[in-house]
Amino acid sequence: MKRIICILLSIIISAAVFAACGQNPKEGHKVLFRDDSKSEEVTATLFDNDGKKIPAEIEQTDKNGESVTYAVYGDTKKYNKIVFTCDGDNTDELAFNDLVSGWHKTLNGIYPYTEGKKEVDVIDYAVKTFEFDGNEKEVYICTPDGYDKNAEKKYPVIYMTDGGNLFERNATTYGSWGVYESVKSMEKNTGAGAVIVGIDNPSATRDSELTPDIGDVATDPETYENGKGGEFSDFVVNTVAPYVEKNYNVSDKPEDTAICGSSSGGIESFYIGMEHPEKFGAIGALSPAFVLFDDNTWVKYLKSKKFNDNYPKVYIYCGEANDLESQLLHSTKSMSGNLANISYPKDKIYETYCKKGMHNERYWRYIFPDFLKFFKK
Repeated sequence: MKRIICILLSIIISAAVFAACGQNPKEGHKVLFRDDSKSEEVTATLFDNDGKKIPAEIEQTDKNGESVTYAVYGDTKKYNKIVFTCDGDNTDELAFNDLVSGWHKTLNGIYPYTEGKKEVDVIDYAVKTFEFDGNEKEVYICTPDGYDKNAEKKYPVIYMTDGGNLFERNATTYGSWGVYESVKSMEKNTGAGAVIVGIDNPSATRDSELTPDIGDVATDPETYENGKGGEFSDFVVNTVAPYVEKNYNVSDKPEDTAICGSSSGGIESFYIGMEHPEKFGAIGALSPAFVLFDDNTWVKYLKSKKFNDNYPKVYIYCGEANDLESQLLHSTKSMSGNLANISYPKDKIYETYCKKGMHNERYWRYIFPDFLKFFKK
């Protein structure tokens, strides 16, 4: 008995010494936080999809004249968002998953960060002009850093609305979606990138292009009645996608093809995915304007679709912080019920919400890596 007690004590003491010497391995996924403001004290908190939170393990890994960098560890199976507290001030909720290498707090906002990768002010992408509805429409095609046009394995591709707001950090007063930075982080962590195809929707035609014509408009009919979302959907599938698939090394398989957008772009992306389930395996509807149609109209429309077991995965997100997000929140939460009404597979639907989320590119930038994870899991 004494021998057993001695052995147990020895194990406990050894473990304590091991930890005290700093040799205890860190557990969970590591995410970096680079702070240009060089705060005196930085802590981190992890959140799950239900808002449950825990303090995260954090350590300083680098300090120089420009910034201080920290490493945070956590279980991505339990938590999907992270908040940093810098000298008492909290950041917004940022995506936390295996595809996220880190976040960089700059003077111009927080953007995805990848250790060892150069950050660039000007994003390199190709611009292709098409004709749509009597007007020229620009499409921006951005390939990942390691893009190989001759690689045997083809790249996943994400088609996105509001292409002018996706890449450049000065795209709007809230910055951009930071999709290039997110894909770079994904590439570093998984070895695989994705091609982003951003389709421009100028303000003069945006309301029309990104509104499906599926029934009577319930909200602001004078603005949104008789939308040309059907024509825009056909344009994406029959004009843009064939060009991309012919000229870039991308997959045409639905499991490798996604459509994503926010606000009016969110409702249109949802519509395009429902119209073409044979084409798109994943839909990203962020802060979607589902409110334009009532639930009865949505259910009637969804019941008219023939999926033939090709049910796209549906990612739904909305914030709650400002008036516009609050107006969209109820209809966003109702969509899962509308899908359930037509027996849409539950395992194909994912919802996430952010109480502090606002209706702008900054918050969509913070959540986009979560959609990337959903798309490729």
